[in-house]
Amino acid sequence: MASLTLFRKRVVKTSLFPTCGLEAAIQRLGFLQADPIRCPARAQDLILRHRVKRYRAGDLEKSYPKLELEECFLYAYGFSAKDLWQLIHPKTKKAITDAEKEVLDLVAQFGPMHPTQLEARIGGRRAKNNWGGFSRSAKLALESLHQRGALRVQRREKGIRLYETAAPLSPSPLTEEQRFQEIVVIALQSMGATTRKFLLSELSHFGYLVANPRARRRCVEELVTVGRIRVDQVDAAEYLSLEEGKAVRGQADKVRILAPFDPIVRDRTRLEHLWNWTYRFEAYTPKAKRKLGYYAMPVLWREEIIGWANATVERGRLMVKIDYLSRRPDEVEYQEAVQQEIFQLTSFLNLEEGAFEASW
Repeated sequence: MASLTLFRKRVVKTSLFPTCGLEAAIQRLGFLQADPIRCPARAQDLILRHRVKRYRAGDLEKSYPKLELEECFLYAYGFSAKDLWQLIHPKTKKAITDAEKEVLDLVAQFGPMHPTQLEARIGGRRAKNNWGGFSRSAKLALESLHQRGALRVQRREKGIRLYETAAPLSPSPLTEEQRFQEIVVIALQSMGATTRKFLLSELSHFGYLVANPRARRRCVEELVTVGRIRVDQVDAAEYLSLEEGKAVRGQADKVRILAPFDPIVRDRTRLEHLWNWTYRFEAYTPKAKRKLGYYAMPVLWREEIIGWANATVERGRLMVKIDYLSRRPDEVEYQEAVQQEIFQLTSFLNLEEGAFEASW
């Protein structure tokens, strides 16, 4: 049985690998979750700033067109290497609709277009979206074609996806079960250690590859049997993870303000078990019922979650407030580390040096 303390350290050190280049970091993660909320920056940027050298908010969007990356849905929407894109597609053998074919032909003819430009050509009809609301039919057709692998995201303009035609999908040499197993491995690479229940729940939409839940569980067990997935018993919980690579020396005296979807804290059940804290993402909670804040970000000191931060940019200044689960660490090293983290957050946001007000 693994010690909770040692296992927690392994979770942190495996995820917070030494900083490297942007494309290398996404390759190391396997998959990077995205989220449109910007408070003080988008989740993908907040995640990358701890893992990419000299990273600045927006660097991913600027660099994306020249990187070998794709946007796709794994356990959430995000960014990945092309390997994952090829495992996920094709998702269906169902023929595209006439409306989708019209959109596909226009993109093939004219190249990437802003959705409003496409609407001008095919009309601005409204249609029901997957959230129960309504979106423009052009936007929905683009998204549908992207989901089935006929289009890919070529770039973004102020967060808006511009699509181009994707290269034709080549027949996979893998069986559907093998494709699902490779997807499982990438999910664990990205999320880190997690339970079977959480892993299979997050990947349940891959029923188009392996329809039966029991068969999906069997695919995972085969990966355990052949040694591609390791199993650790920690207290009463059993965690699946990938074997560690070369051990890296951790930066002991470091504070990190983590995005709500950072791999270290995304699995809320694991977070509660390892750090004895029930964290909730409250951006969609009515303001009067929030306990932590609109976009509260967990604060990691060494290998301990000690509290949460709320950070916003107001009139060109970063405003940061840190609250604690119990008490503020009283070591001098903590005071220096938290100041350094706020300096780095200011620089990451492309604000002027010293343009912040902080309470910790």
